[in-house]
Amino acid sequence: MKFYENPDCVPLEELQLNIKNDGVVVVINALNAKWADERYFLRYEVPEIYDEDGSEIVGAKDRWLEVVNYIIEDLNWLLDLPFYRFWSNIVYNASIMDTLVSFLQEAPPFYTLENFPAEPKMLEALENLHHNVLIIFARLCTNKKSPGEYMSRPFLGNLLYDNYIFTIPIIFDLCQLYGRENAKVVEKIIHSVFSLQPMYNDDLQKSVPCLIKALENVERRFEDYPSDATEAVALSERGSSIEMTLYNLEDLILYVLDVSSTLTALLRSYSPVTATFHTDDFINKIVSLYGSTIPEMYKKLDKLAYNEESMPKYIELKHRLDVTRVEMLNVYRIIIYEPILNIQEKLNTITEDEIRNCIDEYLNLLINAISEKEFIIDYHQFYPIDIDLKNMTKLCPEVDTIKCEYILQSLHASIGDTKTSASASLNNTNMAVAGSSGVQSNQQKKHSNDVNCVNNKTDFASEDPFNIMALISEVKEVLCNFDYGEGFIQLCLKHYNYNVESVINAVLEDDLPRNLKEFDKTIPYIPPDPMETSAAAAPAVVNLASNFQELDISYNTEFEILTENFAESETRKKKGRYRNANEMLNDKSEIKKSWNIYEKYSLVVDEYDDEYDDTYDSHDIRGSAPDDSTEIDVRPFTTPRIFQTRDKNNASSEDDDENEEEKPVQNNDHFIQNPAELRAKAEQRRQSVRDGRNAHDVNGKPTGQKQDKNGSTNNRKKNINKASQGNHNRRIGAQIKRNRGMIPS
Repeated sequence: MKFYENPDCVPLEELQLNIKNDGVVVVINALNAKWADERYFLRYEVPEIYDEDGSEIVGAKDRWLEVVNYIIEDLNWLLDLPFYRFWSNIVYNASIMDTLVSFLQEAPPFYTLENFPAEPKMLEALENLHHNVLIIFARLCTNKKSPGEYMSRPFLGNLLYDNYIFTIPIIFDLCQLYGRENAKVVEKIIHSVFSLQPMYNDDLQKSVPCLIKALENVERRFEDYPSDATEAVALSERGSSIEMTLYNLEDLILYVLDVSSTLTALLRSYSPVTATFHTDDFINKIVSLYGSTIPEMYKKLDKLAYNEESMPKYIELKHRLDVTRVEMLNVYRIIIYEPILNIQEKLNTITEDEIRNCIDEYLNLLINAISEKEFIIDYHQFYPIDIDLKNMTKLCPEVDTIKCEYILQSLHASIGDTKTSASASLNNTNMAVAGSSGVQSNQQKKHSNDVNCVNNKTDFASEDPFNIMALISEVKEVLCNFDYGEGFIQLCLKHYNYNVESVINAVLEDDLPRNLKEFDKTIPYIPPDPMETSAAAAPAVVNLASNFQELDISYNTEFEILTENFAESETRKKKGRYRNANEMLNDKSEIKKSWNIYEKYSLVVDEYDDEYDDTYDSHDIRGSAPDDSTEIDVRPFTTPRIFQTRDKNNASSEDDDENEEEKPVQNNDHFIQNPAELRAKAEQRRQSVRDGRNAHDVNGKPTGQKQDKNGSTNNRKKNINKASQGNHNRRIGAQIKRNRGMIPS
């Protein structure tokens, strides 16, 4: 410091120092390699003090402590240097930046800190080194130490950028390592770096495609490619051809967790860079990775590590996968909702068109993500979409209601919830909102009543003992590692309105309310008394039934259900009309009414007669075509009357002789009848039925004699039905005559 003189308060890049060497004054710039010490800084290394079998390696802990103490000592020496010597060593001593970068890359982040050796001396040394590195990076982005020790901001920005003192990877590592515990300091560092050198914005924008490519490589490791593909594929893209091991799976899980948590810390520390990641490609990649790759990671983890030998590693990786999901949801939320927060802050200075465009973009991003069921359900649990839409309605009354309705309906369809209370609450606002179809009123009282009925029904069903036991079983399957009693789980379900996902999330996040934590976690579940349950549920059932239908029991034991969709007057008119069920079934008045209507259009023809059997009408029973007939003649054989004048006694005797000759030998086995006799009896029954059914006499008796009643009846039926049935064999008869040459071709 004896050479440093700056009475004019000149910036460091312009300051020159005078040095006397053997009486000769030498002028040297304040920022020069001459002021850099030949001091080598050691690199930070991950501590490996345990062997594969878990035994401690002799001397490994002492060696690590010695290296870390050397680094801490060197950094303290660097911080004590004057301003010009500090910057001269930073620029011209490359080992300093190598040490800082090695610590950023190898230091344990928050998700692996539990694996660090639990040695008090090692933890204390790590904490000191952690603190010194942060102070050095904070000093690197500070251009002024005192009025006489400073450099201009443009020069500092170029110095940081040209000498790679700050790069995008270094910024990412700073956010990962310090973004949670030292958020204010990291925010100041990043803000200073981006304001000193705007070119970092371009570098960050160029890093986005690299991040997308890296996430695509992770996705490709869980995709199935055909093994006989002939297309040339890069080695980095042939992930599925490599057999997945537990070590590889852990590496991929930690990589996705590191990327997502780093971006979350960066976006929270410096919100202006959110616009850089607000691109469709990056947002869609986050959604697709969450919806497709994360579930595959869970499946691979169950396949590779769900056994007694690897159970500790299984629990560890599953917890990290859960943390990864939370970090990815945070990244998505910050990217798409940051413009809405900016609108709320600048509401008085921003135009309505800008507000509308911003909200439309937010809705479009939600619509693009609504197809990923896993993602949208988890996002809605952390950041309720219905509340966001209500806020949008307050910010812009002219929000597109069609998009809002579509988002809510798709959301409830994905959740599997038939309730649309969110939609109803959104629509019941008193303001008039404009969609693509114009201004419309959104008050729907009837719809709200229906929703309330369904909600009451769902709440009543959720209190059923069988449903409660099913929900308790679902919770216990997921929380198998927690020794919770069924009674305690039932209390948690009751507190969270029987939502299984909310209970599981609260337990895993250790976010249960204080009143639940005070209960004994091993209490059993005691089902309610069935008599008390039925007595309590009876009023609810009656109220539910009264909302839909009304039971009316008449004096003649007829039950009539009167609903809102049926006219009560019509029902009362028919009440008491029939004396019994047969009269009601035989009433054909309604059929006759419809008959008159269809008869005007000639659509219906009466071709049916209850007393006429048309089974064999399609067959030719005439004697003109014996060769073509395959049916037995339906008319019985009649003996001519001229042969019936013989002596009745002789005829009877001859008949008796024939019967005696044809009398078959009876079977002595009374348990089995002769099949021939059974077929003969069946044929006789069929023949008798045909004789009585087909004897239609339409000619009647000669004039002057008393006519038979059946003859007149048959004649009337013939006249009625001859137009539809009397001519159905003309074509067959004509074909027979033509075949025999009776009709010229």
